[in-house]
Amino acid sequence: MRIAITSDWWPPRLGGVESQAFDLARALAARGHDVHVFPATARPTAPADAPRVRVEHVDVPIVGHIMVPNPRRISTIAERLARRSPDVVHAHGMFSAFAIAGVLAAERLALPSVFTVHSLLRPLPVFAGAAALLRAFVNRADVITGVSAATVADITRACGRDVMLIPNGLTLAEWAPDSSGTPNSAVGTPKGAPYHMDSTKSSVGHPFRSAGADSNDAPRIVGVTRLKSKKRPIDLIRALAVAVRRAPASGVTLEIAGDGPQRAAVDREARRLGVRDRVTFHGVCSRARVRDLLRGAALLAQPGDREAFGLAILEARASGVPVVAMASGGVEELVEHRRHGLLARTHAEFHELVAEMVTDDALRQHCAGEAARGLERYDWSTVAAQHEAAYAAAIQRRQTTGRHVKNRIAATI
Repeated sequence: MRIAITSDWWPPRLGGVESQAFDLARALAARGHDVHVFPATARPTAPADAPRVRVEHVDVPIVGHIMVPNPRRISTIAERLARRSPDVVHAHGMFSAFAIAGVLAAERLALPSVFTVHSLLRPLPVFAGAAALLRAFVNRADVITGVSAATVADITRACGRDVMLIPNGLTLAEWAPDSSGTPNSAVGTPKGAPYHMDSTKSSVGHPFRSAGADSNDAPRIVGVTRLKSKKRPIDLIRALAVAVRRAPASGVTLEIAGDGPQRAAVDREARRLGVRDRVTFHGVCSRARVRDLLRGAALLAQPGDREAFGLAILEARASGVPVVAMASGGVEELVEHRRHGLLARTHAEFHELVAEMVTDDALRQHCAGEAARGLERYDWSTVAAQHEAAYAAAIQRRQTTGRHVKNRIAATI
């Protein structure tokens, strides 16, 4: 197939949607498809290892990393699509004017389209806005997909139609440790991928140890998140403080991968609670850097309670690292309580469960041993095939709709 992908988010920006759109394009190209990407992100990165992926920047006004809504942009995108004549258009987003414009441009050209929602539609004001957008614009897509059962449930309730569940993907072999517990370096991110930009080793203070390291090792908590209020990064600091109080001699530390407007507030909280010397801020990290940080981590801590999927959680599990997270959104689909990690119902409980994982060696060993099991459904070999099925369904629906239109026209003659 000839597949067009439209998205506000694309490398060199780093984030979950960016990585998924990029990896999807590569996975589809590896399966023999021609993929043409139309991103709004400035100076977009093309995958050097996938010549069947072509990236063509669409120069539109951007504010806050998304396109400024403007109906005239639909014509701009339609002109680009018309030149490439794709078999299907795949738009990524939710509150994304560019993604919505991609669907409307496809409709103008009578092209089949798929729209993927990467977000939960919560709380209520968000749901109300999303429902209006879905019913007015996104429902024009031939197929709508969501990245988790929680997301699919939200979309279905908002737009009143069937939605396909296609989870986020990961090349599991890139994250899986070998038999000695060392990440499999022979199958790292292919050359030219933007998430392999940082090839240096993590300076985390010790050589690699498996996540179930013995009790003499100082446990290391890793947080991978944007430092913004929605992600609740301050709870990482509060969880660390509880762990220190419970086991002051453990030497427990916290490594944070990510940056954002709450960086200063997180730093202040660490100083207030007397744990600043145990916290390292790594800033925005490439995926290679995240893999390094997960090496030998005692656990991944994710305090956000509005995760549509939780890509960092999948990466941690694939690396054999236990997870402590909030039992909400798509997280409950990725983590079984006391098997792959621990799930909290409140943020106070989250603090306590992080401390429990830090101090309970047997629990940590058990969860580390189970973490990487049963992830086959998330491997790109499976997820890419599900996208192919969505594209086929969109094409079939568009063809069926077209025949119905022709029949109605014929009946009126």
